[in-house]
Amino acid sequence: MIWFDRNSSGTVRRLPPLSQRTARASLRWTRTWTGPRALTQLVVGLGASLCLLGSVGAAAAMNLGDAAGPIALTTLDGQPLTMSHCAATRATAILFLSARSPDTEAAVPTLNELNRRFRLREVLFVGVFPNPAEDAVEIRQFAQRRGFMFPVYRDPAQQSAARFGARAMPEAALLDAAGQLRYRGAVGGTNDSPGLGQALAALLAGEPIAIPSVPAVGSPIAEPAPPRDVPDPFGAPAFSSGLIFECLPDVPAHHCSTLAEAANGDLVAVWYGGSFESADDQVLFLARRRKGERVWAQPEALIRNSIQPPGNAVVFRDGRDRLWIVWCRMEAPRPLRRGGGWGQTRLWYRTSEDHGVTWSEDRPFLGGLGEGLRNVPITLANGALLLPLGRSFALTGDQGRTWEQVGAVARGGQPTVVERADGSLLTLLRQGPRILQTESRDGGRTWSPTVATALPNPNAGIAMARLRNGHLVLVYNHSENARSPLNLARSLDEGRTWEAPLALESNPGEYSYPSLIQSADDRIQIVYTYRRYAIMHVELNEDWLAHLTRPN
Repeated sequence: MIWFDRNSSGTVRRLPPLSQRTARASLRWTRTWTGPRALTQLVVGLGASLCLLGSVGAAAAMNLGDAAGPIALTTLDGQPLTMSHCAATRATAILFLSARSPDTEAAVPTLNELNRRFRLREVLFVGVFPNPAEDAVEIRQFAQRRGFMFPVYRDPAQQSAARFGARAMPEAALLDAAGQLRYRGAVGGTNDSPGLGQALAALLAGEPIAIPSVPAVGSPIAEPAPPRDVPDPFGAPAFSSGLIFECLPDVPAHHCSTLAEAANGDLVAVWYGGSFESADDQVLFLARRRKGERVWAQPEALIRNSIQPPGNAVVFRDGRDRLWIVWCRMEAPRPLRRGGGWGQTRLWYRTSEDHGVTWSEDRPFLGGLGEGLRNVPITLANGALLLPLGRSFALTGDQGRTWEQVGAVARGGQPTVVERADGSLLTLLRQGPRILQTESRDGGRTWSPTVATALPNPNAGIAMARLRNGHLVLVYNHSENARSPLNLARSLDEGRTWEAPLALESNPGEYSYPSLIQSADDRIQIVYTYRRYAIMHVELNEDWLAHLTRPN
């Protein structure tokens, strides 16, 4: 059997072997036998409303006004595909691209904007990758990471590129609903400058295309470039949350949690719980989530004293990989009203050499300094530890052998502190109706006057941390009068400005007193009071804060 086609001038010719195979797979042909019968004539079995008006595999490049005919492509999973349905759209834009081309990379914003603008006007964009060296994995990764919202295919034999006369990447070919080539050349810009966008606008308006051909300038199709890394700008948000426990027998109320990562990778949380805040039966609890596990072990009662019960505590790791707990012992005479006694507390501490399994005896911290505390310390660039107290700080340069009290602030309470890249310290303090801010340039020994920030606060606990990349994250109640919602905000300029906060909790109830660290795997770990019933743990990555919508 012999196959023929007719070109735009009416000349009948015999198809070469490759095109004969393509023709058998994609078209309905009328055949006759050679010999005494009349010359065979091609009859197209579909109407002019489809893109089946031209040839397959023709050697010569199309001219403007020619019908494209079926377009032979290869899917990214290696299946042959013939595109032949131009009549289903008002226009089809064929884009010859390369994952390795810097010129294609530069055109990505324009391509995405043109697709966004015209796709709802029934325009189909199709990416074609004619570089045979680029495999499906490379092409798919490039298309996904550059946010392409249109199908992409391979053209490893460069058959379609030759058919459209494409020589550079990127280069565009625009077909109308009848499958005729109406524009060929540069992608151009997104405005009215000559290029694909201008051609599309004219075509859809039923107007002549002013400049139907603009030379494309880009990476030559005939010269494949080497592979290159294509970073992913969309990230992969991770988020999980769960109660550390659901219920502890005879302990209905829980509050004021704190969090540390032990040297062995375990997460250790500490908080107090009892019948109510300041109750005689208030106990300091510890819970552990072992490295690699997702469930917290059953909490254990760590410190119990019905005459002088424990209150606020912080747990942290020093430079020698010891765990510390510094806690408030409530020494006000009993009985006490609910919430009373916080003005008469003294600081005590204990340490652990085995990641919090066993502990030293309790000793007065800073001689039993009568000041509360809330937030975990930070390690300064010089190796010293700076621990926020109620309105001042405790500083040690020898990993806890000796401590000194430094840097009292005039207003606010329960400071949370970070060190900036220039060595200055930024502290935020709880205060209603706005979080307060102060700075230090001498390692926390003196502080600037406190000023109000733009961040609201119902006079409830806050927590801030500096991530390893220099970004800051802050957990706080974004409200002037309620402990809901509980929000997480990020600063990319070391606390000078803050992004719009995201809600960790927004239901009615109390969600408060957060504690915040970044673990060794770069995850952000947060614990906080959950309605006073329990302690909630949230684990997330920075992508959860940064990437709110995936292009789709």
